[in-house]
Amino acid sequence: MRTTLFGLMWLCTMLVFAVVVYAADREIKPHHQQADIKCVDCHATKNPDSGAEEKACLSCHGSREDLTKLTEKLEANPHFGHEEGLTCNSCHREHEESILYCDDCHKWDLKTP
Repeated sequence: MRTTLFGLMWLCTMLVFAVVVYAADREIKPHHQQADIKCVDCHATKNPDSGAEEKACLSCHGSREDLTKLTEKLEANPHFGHEEGLTCNSCHREHEESILYCDDCHKWDLKTP
């Protein structure tokens, strides 16, 4: 019984340590650092291994309509068109390089922040 309890305590300690080390290694992009964005602002109570909820993105960046208007002067507007099933995370990646999902079919010369 004592050995089992010790083993369980050791396992819990290692899991907490692993989560802290992993989370510390997940940097956010400079523009979000400058805005003092914290993990909880985007992930709320979700597991940080998953993408942010879209409502968290839209709470700071405005509605989808606002984003379409903001990017309307680009040669190709990535926020206008067939958006069914696409979320902010389809293109925008906080902890890795973002992609332009549209480039799967279109070849636009756009940089995704």
